[in-house]
Amino acid sequence: MSLVRTKFEKSQLRTNALKDMRQIKSSEKLFYEKKLTEMNLSFLGSSQTIAGYYPINNELNILPLLQLLSSTGYQIALPCITKKKILDFKIWNMKEPLVKNRYKILEPVDGILSIPEIVLVPGLLFDKSLHRLGYGGGFYDRTIQYYRQKGNTKFIGICYPDQIIPKLPRAEHDQKLDFLVNLDEI
Repeated sequence: MSLVRTKFEKSQLRTNALKDMRQIKSSEKLFYEKKLTEMNLSFLGSSQTIAGYYPINNELNILPLLQLLSSTGYQIALPCITKKKILDFKIWNMKEPLVKNRYKILEPVDGILSIPEIVLVPGLLFDKSLHRLGYGGGFYDRTIQYYRQKGNTKFIGICYPDQIIPKLPRAEHDQKLDFLVNLDEI
């Protein structure tokens, strides 16, 4: 598949996914938020620091899960956009104020930089081969590639079940996740 065709297909999928995510009912959102906090968290292993995300555009709200993890002793980090277009992760105690970055995504201001063992990754769509479709900036692809060269960080996709499709178009730079949480299989 040509790069131009792949870009076009991804663009169409993004448009449709954003539209579909706006259609998710409040009751369904609450159901999956609750399911997140009730799932078996053994896949986190002995990790010390878990990086999440602050949800935007109707992404699955993982804040209750992050609160639970924080209350059981995990350090929580959030991604911060850098000039090098790789995400840094800063510790967030869930009480400190956040500021909006240039993409209007909330991120910590003063948190300590951290290399998390686990990163919970948002996205618009995911496939069964562990690929994801984000907003098109490439931040997570570059970040996954960077952290894989530096250490042992695991990247776990987290989404509503309807965001999982059989196969996504992909380009050479697209990075696979290590795992995908399918809340309908829990």
